[in-house]
Amino acid sequence: MTPEEFVEAQERARAANVQLLEIDSQIRQFEFEVRYARRRRRRAVLSCVFGPALLLVFYVMYWLPLSSSLLSAILIPGIPVSLGCCCAAYHLLKNPGGLPVGDSKMRRSAEESELEIAKLRDTRKLKIADGTFPQKTRRIIYKDDAFKEIEKLRADSNRYRRINNAFQGILIVGSLAATAASGVASGEQGVRWAVLGVSLAVGIASGFMGYYKYKERSFYLQQTADSIEHEWEAFEVGVGRYKYCDTEEIALREFVEEVHRLKSEQRKREQNLEQPPEARDAHER
Repeated sequence: MTPEEFVEAQERARAANVQLLEIDSQIRQFEFEVRYARRRRRRAVLSCVFGPALLLVFYVMYWLPLSSSLLSAILIPGIPVSLGCCCAAYHLLKNPGGLPVGDSKMRRSAEESELEIAKLRDTRKLKIADGTFPQKTRRIIYKDDAFKEIEKLRADSNRYRRINNAFQGILIVGSLAATAASGVASGEQGVRWAVLGVSLAVGIASGFMGYYKYKERSFYLQQTADSIEHEWEAFEVGVGRYKYCDTEEIALREFVEEVHRLKSEQRKREQNLEQPPEARDAHER
């Protein structure tokens, strides 16, 4: 290769790296829009549920034989809150999606943003696979993607942990409340219905926790994220298995292989959790 060809190849590689960075920046922007659109959708659903539900509860309470002072203490702050939920639901349903696109008021939905992300990732794969990047560069790109994978795994772990804590709180508070209410029921029909509702909520929470296994999912995701982060730090400072590598390229190959193994094990754990208990027991044996 002549010096001119070498310089030209270096320029092409540098231009390809710049294009890759631009694609990664666009992907992160669309991922933020997806998260923002989904948060707005969750708020719309919650507002649609709680607004009319609170109004219905207040309407029923109005006809119950309650004291005027207690009824006023509940209805005065409660009705504005329920009306605010209804207004928020109307606004969010009328303007769905994420951030406004440009100067217009149009908002891109989560599905449209996910489609753009898929297109950008396909473009990224084509640019990597067209021969512009050598194998070492591809491994470096995989190493950088591993750090993003750590954030994703931890975000999923925190999400499952919050769900598990919510259901666990329902189990603890609901069990104690149902026991206490049963002891002071004294034949009150309203208290009996309350005990029935609390017991039903406890049973539903217990069933969801036993079937979906949120605690186990959170634990495995956090464990995989910590393992990948440990490998990342060991590679950066050259300790552990990487201190015996003669060159950085050999260490990079070891890192890629180990991270790929950890991801494969995580997928196997997720598949195992999706199976029924009988199949899991047979697989473990």
